[in-house]
Amino acid sequence: MSSTPPATTEPTPPAAARPVETAPSAILAEGAALARLVGFIGLFLLVLGAVVVITTRAVGPRWVSEGWGFVFAGFGLALMFYHAVSDSEQEVRRMYGGLAAGFLVLAVAAALIPGPFDATGDAKQQGYYLLPWGLGAGFLALMFAVPFARHETDPQLKTVALNAVLGVGGLLCVGVVAWGMFRPDFLAGTGLALAVLGLGFVCAYLGQIDTSEGTGYTVAFALGAVGAAALFYAFGRTVFPTVLFDGPAVLRKPNQALDPYKALGRGLVIVGFLGLVAWSVLGRFPAWLRATLAGAGLVGAGVFVAASLGTQVPTQPKPYLVPGGLILGAIGLAYLAVGASVCSDNQFITLTRRELSWYFVSPIGYLVLGGMAAIEWIGYWQFYELLSEAGRAQQQVNEPIVRYYFFSLFPVLAVVLQIPALTMRLLAEERRTGSLEVLLTSPVAETPVVLSKFLATWLFFLLSWLPAGLYLVALRGEAGQPFDYRPLLSFYAALAASGAAFVAGGLFFSTLTSNQIVSAVLTFAMMAFLMVCYFMKEQMTGFGPIGRQFFTRLSYIDLWLESLKGQLPLRDILVWASAAVFGLFLSVKTLEARKWN
Repeated sequence: MSSTPPATTEPTPPAAARPVETAPSAILAEGAALARLVGFIGLFLLVLGAVVVITTRAVGPRWVSEGWGFVFAGFGLALMFYHAVSDSEQEVRRMYGGLAAGFLVLAVAAALIPGPFDATGDAKQQGYYLLPWGLGAGFLALMFAVPFARHETDPQLKTVALNAVLGVGGLLCVGVVAWGMFRPDFLAGTGLALAVLGLGFVCAYLGQIDTSEGTGYTVAFALGAVGAAALFYAFGRTVFPTVLFDGPAVLRKPNQALDPYKALGRGLVIVGFLGLVAWSVLGRFPAWLRATLAGAGLVGAGVFVAASLGTQVPTQPKPYLVPGGLILGAIGLAYLAVGASVCSDNQFITLTRRELSWYFVSPIGYLVLGGMAAIEWIGYWQFYELLSEAGRAQQQVNEPIVRYYFFSLFPVLAVVLQIPALTMRLLAEERRTGSLEVLLTSPVAETPVVLSKFLATWLFFLLSWLPAGLYLVALRGEAGQPFDYRPLLSFYAALAASGAAFVAGGLFFSTLTSNQIVSAVLTFAMMAFLMVCYFMKEQMTGFGPIGRQFFTRLSYIDLWLESLKGQLPLRDILVWASAAVFGLFLSVKTLEARKWN
């Protein structure tokens, strides 16, 4: 046995404990530093722009022009709105809530304070600053009130904010309709702008609460009822006095013989109103709705029966259709559409609401709206400079002056890019994700799917062109000089018809592929061809007059030009509407083709 002790070794330290792996990785919420930096920059630009505008108007032109002041202020407000939407901290959201309240106070003050300030006595007018300053302040109040109400966690403050939004919207919606019934001229400028603003407030309220029952459902229903009343009043005020004045004489030929076609038409109108009465009796409606429909049908039938028996109005009534009847009817139709879209559970309306809401929860919708608003503002700025230059040179700009506003390079190119952006995902994305098969597996046919996507996109297309008309309303209020605005009505009718054809064509190309880029390229090629037709018609000498006429009918630029002259080209509008119907037919058949394999 050895007496040598064993060699000693250092003890081995235990291995470091490895962290337990967990999946998925921890997700950290993004801080508000970037949003607050953006908001601070926006506040700086807003203050800078306001100082430039105020000093220019108070002292005179400075080294930074007033136009740049408006640009700085507008860009700053956009950055502040991004901050208001992104940052939900209590101090931040309540600061923007206070800003919304301040803008609302400014809007009310602009509506009540008489102006201009340098005038005296009867020269001052109440509401002089309502357009554009009061309307702009009201829009900014709405813009900052929405994120405040959405982020606020205190139930009492949230309720106060929502009630304020509802109160302002309800007052504007009902007030514009009521005042416009007695003062039709009010609708052509201020009334239309206030109606759009009021509808925006009501829609903001409906977007924050439950509309399936309770207060939300009641508000939506009341909005639809006000719209239906305005629509019926506009129709009755336009048609009934003229029919009662014409009497039975309108049913006769120049030789006093009874015209069978006119008599047949009068009879069909009476039968139609009586059919409304029968529908109200036989349909499953609430008692109040039955009474309302039956009353409207009986009034209409009674008016036409009384007019067939004799002349009931001794003096010729004043024309009401243009512009008061059309504007009041359009306002009522918009109210009715919003109310029905919220209250109705109809399959088609539900699908349309689903498609339309997508544009307001995706970046594409806001990019299109913002881009179109910017492009239309550039067009308005060019138009304003044209009028200012003519005024400085003491040159008269012949009516209709609006043809210089809409017909420029920017709107023509904008619509070529706008339609592919709106339609490229309609059915291509549904095909790619497989949600189309899920949708059509439920008891939904191809036709409602196609029509709902078309209607939602078409309405969003028209909404994106709304700022162009509102800019002219602001011009009329700012300049104080009336101009012939009636060509706007024919232009928007032509825009609606051509836009329907554009959307239907883009929808058809979206049904052909599951790739959004391919769909967008095909739609862009279609829009580029329709634009080039305007320039090709004079070069196609080999096709003769028929070829030039063909390219003229395919050119939406020619359609817009003719409508801006104050004429309503019904034939061309029907051509574009027929093209829209044909595009929808092709889209439905393309979807049905999947069943053939």
